[in-house]
Amino acid sequence: NARMIRIVEDLLILARLENAEDLATSPQKNLVAMLPLLAAVLQDAEALSAGKHRISLENSLDMDILGDEKDLRSAFSNVLSNAIRYTPAGGEIVMRWIWHSAGGQLVVQDSGIGIPSQHLGRLTERFYRVSSSRSRDSGGTGLGLAIVNHVLSAHQARLEISSDLGVGSCFRCIFPIDLLRYREG
Repeated sequence: NARMIRIVEDLLILARLENAEDLATSPQKNLVAMLPLLAAVLQDAEALSAGKHRISLENSLDMDILGDEKDLRSAFSNVLSNAIRYTPAGGEIVMRWIWHSAGGQLVVQDSGIGIPSQHLGRLTERFYRVSSSRSRDSGGTGLGLAIVNHVLSAHQARLEISSDLGVGSCFRCIFPIDLLRYREG
């Protein structure tokens, strides 16, 4: 069962991230080139969407991140795949790498179904469901935002979520300025 395999894979990722936190080990800090990373995440998202959504990337920040490329890709992919799952066909999803007063932020904004406000604070809990059928029907494992939260925490970053029912949701991955470096070249 493909869904079971995805759940096991996500649980293994989560266990590795939590074990690293328990050992107080920070992720490997390499310079992660954001343009190629975001282009790869966008390509994966377009394959997942299969042409059902308008997905775009806006890059206005000429900075890269010190961090773990594999974990950052996993986090960004999870946020974008959620946007695809909860945005009806024909909807729009915009990913932006932009300046924030605290540093840099990756913003994923969608025109999806939205999330009731009482659920926003619990979305990063493992297996948390806004409704029992919502994620199961969309193929989610219920672990994606927990993974995002752990990856961001390991990068001293934070996740902010806002949403309006019937209008869409906005996920902001906010990175501290001391992890940013001007793009070379």
